[in-house]
Amino acid sequence: MVRSVKATYRDGVLEPSESAARNVQVPTGDRGNDSPSSSDNGEHPLLQRIRKIRESVPASAWDDVPSDGAKNYKHYLYGHPKVD
Repeated sequence: MVRSVKATYRDGVLEPSESAARNVQVPTGDRGNDSPSSSDNGEHPLLQRIRKIRESVPASAWDDVPSDGAKNYKHYLYGHPKVD
């Protein structure tokens, strides 16, 4: 399934807009402990999951993530020459 979502990229984090976060449907079998009723602060379960993943990665590891990954994905995946 393909779906367009409006989001904001800020400080290395992609944050879906409020309306997009409300419309995200998580398959029942993939919810784990993040059911909508378990949201203590009113945050969408998908955003909670993304936050947990982001917090589990040490801050220094983000320095190694390439900033041109979208433009040079062929370089990082297949070893093609980098595009300037």
